[in-house]
Amino acid sequence: MSFTKVFTIDNGKVDGVGTIAGGVYDSLRINGVCTVNGDLEANSIKINGVCTCGGDIKANSFDCDGVLTINGDLRARTIDIDGVVTVNGSKVEADRINCDGALSVNGEVSADVIDAEGKIDAHEIVGDRIKVKSYWRNRGLLRHIYKIGDKSKGHFSTIELIEGTIVELRGVRARSVNGQNVDVGKNCEIERVEASGELRIHPSAVVTEVVQ
Repeated sequence: MSFTKVFTIDNGKVDGVGTIAGGVYDSLRINGVCTVNGDLEANSIKINGVCTCGGDIKANSFDCDGVLTINGDLRARTIDIDGVVTVNGSKVEADRINCDGALSVNGEVSADVIDAEGKIDAHEIVGDRIKVKSYWRNRGLLRHIYKIGDKSKGHFSTIELIEGTIVELRGVRARSVNGQNVDVGKNCEIERVEASGELRIHPSAVVTEVVQ
């Protein structure tokens, strides 16, 4: 991923309640409650608190253990999510995405590697290696928000279209899954699965149509 701006050497840190301007930072750490006005670009971004960003976010390293709402797109080389991230834009893009928390996107999630043991809601996921296994390693905040144990209230990841070379799924509801090697695990509900190579479907999974 390339950056159009040169990073400044300024560092930003929010420990309480505050508002910061959008702009370019070297590193930005938010531990409190923060509103960002406009687009945000940084070498590294770490969010432990509650934050709302009014525009796009671009970073080399992005890490969210808190609650973040982005009213634009999210682009980073690496994305790590242990909290809750809502992207109201149309795109999340990275080289690698690790998600043990919850990620909700109106549009597409794309990365070379997507490794999720949390919850992803998106219109489309595209990648080389895609693993989405929604069994919630992070039990604290996410259990409270999604009422884990009630399958109608957030236990499943919901993704319209999944396209990848190697795809592993568990606890996923999808309209279409397309890949080379596809493993449809427990508690999946898929309308259509297409695999050009190896295909495995767990007995508990519900798959309406298979094309191989």
